[in-house]
Amino acid sequence: MKIAIVGGVAGGATAATRIRRMDESAEIIMFERGEHVSYSNCSLPYYLSDVVDDSNKLLVMSEEKF
Repeated sequence: MKIAIVGGVAGGATAATRIRRMDESAEIIMFERGEHVSYSNCSLPYYLSDVVDDSNKLLVMSEEKF
């Protein structure tokens, strides 16, 4: 089975994870137009309020790890 997912981050990554659990042999391709495929959405308020000073600390997973 081939699956194309448009959009990464929370929704796309969640969909890919669910598909992988349902079918380990599925070919999953995720398309993301932004620079990062995954980052910590729940940490954004900490970055915006300067509790987290470096946005790179919000990155969860690289393309290679996916």
